[in-house]
Amino acid sequence: MLNRFSSRLTPLAQVFLRQKLKGARSYRRIAGYFRSSIFEIVHEDLEAVGQIQIVCNSELDPHDIIVSRAAREQALKTRWNQVPVATESLLYRERYRKLYELLIRGNVEVRVVPRDVCAFIHGKAGVIEQADGSKTCFMGSVNETREGWSEHYELLWEDTSTEGIAWVEDEFHYLWERGYPLPSVIIEEVQRIYERVEISIEECAPKALPAAALAESPLYRGGEQLLPWQRTFVGMFMEHREIFGKARLLLADEVGLGKTLSMAGSALVGSLLGDGPVLILCPATLTQQWQVELYDKLGVPSAVWLSQKKAWQDPRGHLIKTRGPEDVIRCPFQIGIVSTGLIFQSTPEREHLLKRSYGTLILDEAHRARRGGALSKQRGGPNNLLFFMMEAAKKAQHVLLGTATPIQTEVSELWDLLQVLNQGADHVLGRLGSVWKRPEDALKLMTGEDNPSDESRYWDLLRNPPAAED
Repeated sequence: MLNRFSSRLTPLAQVFLRQKLKGARSYRRIAGYFRSSIFEIVHEDLEAVGQIQIVCNSELDPHDIIVSRAAREQALKTRWNQVPVATESLLYRERYRKLYELLIRGNVEVRVVPRDVCAFIHGKAGVIEQADGSKTCFMGSVNETREGWSEHYELLWEDTSTEGIAWVEDEFHYLWERGYPLPSVIIEEVQRIYERVEISIEECAPKALPAAALAESPLYRGGEQLLPWQRTFVGMFMEHREIFGKARLLLADEVGLGKTLSMAGSALVGSLLGDGPVLILCPATLTQQWQVELYDKLGVPSAVWLSQKKAWQDPRGHLIKTRGPEDVIRCPFQIGIVSTGLIFQSTPEREHLLKRSYGTLILDEAHRARRGGALSKQRGGPNNLLFFMMEAAKKAQHVLLGTATPIQTEVSELWDLLQVLNQGADHVLGRLGSVWKRPEDALKLMTGEDNPSDESRYWDLLRNPPAAED
C-alpha cells in the first residue's frame, strides 16, 4: 500500500504523474507553489482529466480579504506579476497558452489560501481518482512546477490505503473551503502574456499609445489602474495634441485626486511620441514625490536637480555630477524635476532654463504663479514664477498646470494661468484683441451681464479664439 519514489532513481513526472493521470476522473492537489510550467509536462494528460482542483499559497493579507474583492484581486495580481512579463512571454508563450486554455475550459480550478488560514503551505500532497472510482494519494517535497517534477531532487511517497487517502482528502478540503478562487484578472493576465506582441512606437496609432504605454507599467501590473478622470485627462491631452498640435491644459482637481499621475501620464505619452524633453517644476517638498510616482507607478526614470550640490539625482539616489548650474538644462533623463524655489529666486539655473525649449512643461502648485499683492515687491505685476512661465511657455509644445486652488483671492488670478497657457497657443484665449483675454469683459459675457445685441459681435466672439479647422 506504500510506494516510495526518488527523482534520483526515476523521473517522477514520467513514472508517477503521467501514469496516474491517464484516464483519471479527478486530481486534487495541495501545492506550495503553483506555476504554469507543469503543463509543459502533462498538458495532454490534464486535458482528459474531468476535474482538477489545486490549492496553493497566495500571501493574501487577511485585511485585504475583509476589505473587498477588489483588494484581493489587486494583491494577487501584484504577486503574480512579480515575474517579468517580457521574459515569460518570450520564453514560455506556449506554456501560458496551455494554461489559459485549461482555465477557460473549466476543468481546472485554482484556489489561493490567505495567510491567516495558513501562513505558508509547505506540505505537498494530492489525491488522484481513476475512472473506475479507485483512488491513490501521494505526499512529498514536489512543488507543482516543471522544475519540481522533472529537474529538482525530490522525494515522493504514494499511499493507496483508505486511511491515507481520507487523511489527505480531509486536509485538502479544509484548505479548499477556506481558499479564494483565482480571480478573472489573473486569467486575463495569463491570456495577455501568451498573446503579448511587441511593437515599435511608429506602428502604434497615437490614440492607442496611452493604453499600450501603461499596459505593463508597475501601476497596472500591481493590480491598479488610472482612475476614470485621470484617463480622461490623458485622453484630452492626446485630443488637443492632435487637433491643435499642442496641449495647453489647467488641471484643478481637489487635493488627493491624483493630479500627479494625470500630468505624468500625459508627459510620458508626449515623450514617447517624440515631442521632446519634459521639465517638471514643483515645490522642493514635492520633487521626490514626483520622482517616486513616476518610477514606482509608471516605471519611468527621471532626475531631480539638487541645487546645493549642482547635481542630478536618479531614482535610486545616485548622484550624477555636473560642471555647474549650466548643466541644469542637460538632464540625464528625458524628464527633469526642478524646484520652483530656483525660479522664484534669481538663480543661474533660472536663466539657463529660460534659454531652452521643452516638449512638455509642467507646473505643479500652479497657483503660486501669480501677481504680487499690495505688500509685494512686484505689486500688481507678475512674480518671478509667473514671469518665467509666461516666457518658457512660448518655447514649449505642451504646457500643463496643476493646482487645487486656481483662485485664491481674485477671479483674475485664473486668467493669469490661462494667459500662461495662451503663450504660443491662440486657441486658449485667442489672438491679439480677443475679449476673452480681458477678465473684466469676459466675466460680463459669461454671467450674462453683457449681452451682445448684434450678430456680428457673436461671430467675433466665436472666431477668436480660433476653431480647430482655422
